[in-house]
Amino acid sequence: MPSPGWEPGALVHRQVRERALARPDAVALTDGAGAQVTYRELLERWERLAGALREWGVGPEVPVAVRLERSPDLVVTMLAVLAAGGVYAPIDDTCPDERVAAIVTDLGARVLLTDRETPRRVSDLVGRVAHPGDAAPATADGAGPVAPHPDNLAYVMSTSGSTGRPKGVAMTHRGLSRLIRWQAADGPGGLTTVSFTSPGFDVTFQEILGTLATGGRLCLVSEEARRDPEQLLAVLEKEGVERVFLPYVALGQLALAARRTGRFPRSLRHVVTAGEQLVITDAVAEFFGALPGCRLDNHYGPTETHLVSSLTLGDDRGGWPRTPPIGRSVDGADVLLLGPGLTPVAAGEPGEIHVRGAALARGYLGAPAPTADRFLPDPFADEPGARMYRTGDLARRDADGLLHFLGRTDDQLKVRGYRVEPAEVELALSRCPGVREAAVGVRTLADGVRALVAYVVAEEGAPPSVSVLSAALRASLPAYMVPARFAFIDALPLSSTGKADRRRLAEVPLPEPGDRKRTAGDAETLAAEVSAVWQRVLGHDEFERDEDFFDVGGDSLLAAWVVTELSRLAGREVELSVILRNTTVDELAAFLAAGPAAPPADRPPSELITLRPGSAGNVLYLFHPLGGELLTYRELARRMESPVRVLGVRWAAGPAEAGREPSLADMARAHHEQIRAVQPDGPYLLAGWSFGGVLALEVATLLRESGQEVAFLGLIDANPVLDPLSGVAPAETPYRALLGQVLDEVDRRAADGEESLDVAELAADRDWVGLMGGAPAVGVKAGHLRRSLAMARQSMGALAAHTARPYPGDVDLFQAGATGAETRALLRAGLREVVGGAVRVHEVPGDHTGILTSPHVTVLAGAVDGVLDDIGKGNDSDGS
Repeated sequence: MPSPGWEPGALVHRQVRERALARPDAVALTDGAGAQVTYRELLERWERLAGALREWGVGPEVPVAVRLERSPDLVVTMLAVLAAGGVYAPIDDTCPDERVAAIVTDLGARVLLTDRETPRRVSDLVGRVAHPGDAAPATADGAGPVAPHPDNLAYVMSTSGSTGRPKGVAMTHRGLSRLIRWQAADGPGGLTTVSFTSPGFDVTFQEILGTLATGGRLCLVSEEARRDPEQLLAVLEKEGVERVFLPYVALGQLALAARRTGRFPRSLRHVVTAGEQLVITDAVAEFFGALPGCRLDNHYGPTETHLVSSLTLGDDRGGWPRTPPIGRSVDGADVLLLGPGLTPVAAGEPGEIHVRGAALARGYLGAPAPTADRFLPDPFADEPGARMYRTGDLARRDADGLLHFLGRTDDQLKVRGYRVEPAEVELALSRCPGVREAAVGVRTLADGVRALVAYVVAEEGAPPSVSVLSAALRASLPAYMVPARFAFIDALPLSSTGKADRRRLAEVPLPEPGDRKRTAGDAETLAAEVSAVWQRVLGHDEFERDEDFFDVGGDSLLAAWVVTELSRLAGREVELSVILRNTTVDELAAFLAAGPAAPPADRPPSELITLRPGSAGNVLYLFHPLGGELLTYRELARRMESPVRVLGVRWAAGPAEAGREPSLADMARAHHEQIRAVQPDGPYLLAGWSFGGVLALEVATLLRESGQEVAFLGLIDANPVLDPLSGVAPAETPYRALLGQVLDEVDRRAADGEESLDVAELAADRDWVGLMGGAPAVGVKAGHLRRSLAMARQSMGALAAHTARPYPGDVDLFQAGATGAETRALLRAGLREVVGGAVRVHEVPGDHTGILTSPHVTVLAGAVDGVLDDIGKGNDSDGS
């Protein structure tokens, strides 16, 4: 709660200072890697920097440009600029230098605080470029503190502008104080809050100042954790995070990650989402259903007013509407719904949102015309000079007084929570060589992702390549404003007013590679399209074309999503194994450019795929799980440190026709032949998870019968006698019947024309999804899903009919620790019925499917490395 002295208009940084003086040894900041900053240290650092800023000429109404990564330096800088009386002006981390120069010029910034090299064309625009840590203690005769007035500017946030240049929204200390004071009164103080938001997004003030002004702890997360929802889950659990601010897209990804891993951060008490329309998907509902003590708030407010309305969803999770309202007005923000002529609309009728009160920004910095267009005289106010902000957003107010968002009155777009003015992107496109005219819009792609799309009319002759256009746009626009897809058209459809008809543009088919001939000259275009796929799937564009997909945030589920997208690009079915053989943008582009290749008539049913090159002569063979694919092993192979080469053993034949299905022994013999063809003699290293472990055991038996040495047989939560999930015989499990039902549903939906399917909607029990190994959860192409399901059902039938033969050697069992103790003991006893040698048990945290995903897969990889290391040492001593 706010302190008793926190009156309306009080300066926020002074409230933080009060907290620092009251509890100096309390932890203010942590970085997730063990480092921490106390309130005393934070205060000392920001006051030292504030003193330096004053000596550099910073004071009231003087902007300070800030280009810093999310770090303690960023927090120190925000507080120091406010304390110095200056104007905090963050610049988005993804902005190219050209845009940075435009922002700095419009700001008239005297100082640029940054943690990176600054080109001369930017540094020449400011009086000083410095790192926050460069500040020396202020001299005794230096400029003393100048307290800003509540009506002085506190910050300037740059947003997309329709003129082709970004607009700077100028907010006062009074407006900032109104926001943080309301937030402090709206919920419990002192919460541990994760800092997730981009520094260039205004929610960052709620995260940072809203936490520190109430004595809470701010947990700074890495960019890697921001991009990877499973890593973010791990941070939330490890740090005991109680509150998080997430745009809707990130919340949806976090919910899906929790569903995949079964990990729900029990410490969470408060989740706030804003930036786009909140949608209560099944995954989001499941996430909050597992966290009954966690509150979900839906916030609404443009940058020009910050927070305007808020809705706390009720305790009845099952009663949440799919698209919740945006709530009621918060303190200092009076919402009016007005029709033509600024006349109020009746309850239930749509009207444009107009906001008045202390929430309003001063306007757009140095832009009187746009300010006058949006910040209007308030005809309903009694006091002279009162204003209201015309948002351009439509809403209706229901009988309970709740606001429901209905869309825009103009062309403004929202992409990943960012506001995008189409005119700014269109102007940048029109400056590209070979472009006559262009328009942009937002389309929901087949995978359900909302993406920016450009419609380009080229000059006479060959159209510019997508890669050239993307590169040109990246040189002048931040990453979120670069279109993910480009459609080349003959002419822009026009409305009756002579403007681009955006409704007709939305009907333009987006190009698929199957729609035009691919040649070697298309390599650059294909690489750009593959890059766009990666960007959508990964949620970032910070990768090079020669970087491995799995090294830049990709995992098995995201890889399956990429392959689904590649199938659309290629206009044909692309096998899931393709991304294991071609892990970079350039390799995938070359694969697509080569076109379809007919499989050889004598293609063996077994196939070996490199999962990890290795430097030693030994090879570890990992056998496919039920679905026949290998994506599920990619993370394990990546986390291993043993020098062995890792090859995945894949069932390339796919599901057979009814009546010709191979037995498990048939599959093992085919794999045995393939392995002996590349490695005629042992010692052999074999392992497999679930069904793959049973295959590995059968192949090991065949190798031993051939007189070969099996130095390592690793069963990863696998059992040839009992099902690892239920502890009953494989023939008694319900999964095969369930898969048959889901297959029928897939066929029905495919017949109805559904290309992309949500696996979670197709079955009540999701355990079988993990059992297939690498099956994607959402947006999966129907053909991929059908193949995986059919292969899994076939494998289950083979397993149910299989009788394991006695194996005379030793076995290493890597058992899921989350399985009940009684079931674990039962499984070990069943394994010892067929294993004549020792059964060495290595317990791994996580459940049956979770042990192959982060963070448990790191423990599994370490355990496998340890065994292989011991085997290597034994071989060395034998040879000495």
